[in-house]
Amino acid sequence: MTMLMGEDGPGRLVRAFPLARRRSGGGAAGGPGGSGGGPRKVHRNDWVRSRPASAVRAGLQRALLTPLMRAELRIDVRGVEVLDGIGGPAVIVANHSSHLDTPVLLHALGARRRRRVAVAAAADYFFDVWWRSAPSGLVIGTFPLERRGGRGANASSQLLADGWSLVLFPEGGRSYTGQMRPFKKGAAYLALEAGVPVVPVALRGTYEAMPPRQNWPSKGRPRIGVTFGEPLHGRPGERAGDFTPRIEEAVAKLLANS
Repeated sequence: MTMLMGEDGPGRLVRAFPLARRRSGGGAAGGPGGSGGGPRKVHRNDWVRSRPASAVRAGLQRALLTPLMRAELRIDVRGVEVLDGIGGPAVIVANHSSHLDTPVLLHALGARRRRRVAVAAAADYFFDVWWRSAPSGLVIGTFPLERRGGRGANASSQLLADGWSLVLFPEGGRSYTGQMRPFKKGAAYLALEAGVPVVPVALRGTYEAMPPRQNWPSKGRPRIGVTFGEPLHGRPGERAGDFTPRIEEAVAKLLANS
């Protein structure tokens, strides 16, 4: 969904979603740390994780997300079953090079697994005005994360404590070359703090299907690969700076072998 709301796309109804603004490096955030700027208002959307809103989101995703992904893309999903053995929340991390990444990943999770999943999105990109934050939260399940640190980290920790799994893109923004960029430490820090595993995910083909500055997937139903790896657990006494390279290496290996 995200930037699938382009002027030339067939699903013009989704132009009402708050995701049509282009900024360099925009998209889902990877954790504390990022470009600065002065204090600004962040429109929180905690209500989107209420039971009624979650039910509405499940219906919207079933009616919009699944048919759209199947109509525009050929998505091959491998290893998603690893999530079933965790028995609790996890931090799900993936490489990030396209606005397709979030809807493709949600589609790959399936309706049951994504029911208690929240997607980290850059507070400065999606949450500066209410009419962007509310629909993105209701349809996608996003929550605000400050790329330069701050309250977003606390919100993430609370969601994990409440039993929500988190989707984060640790690069901190989309890669504009398709090559994976170095991971920031936010995802590792959150997982270590909460004592939850990290599930690495490789997204292959999203950059080719819809690179930055393109607002709709390319014609011909491009093929996308989504590969879930084995959960990674923090080691006793391990710090985020040590855990992050292990997470990055796991995603890189999945990409190389997918």
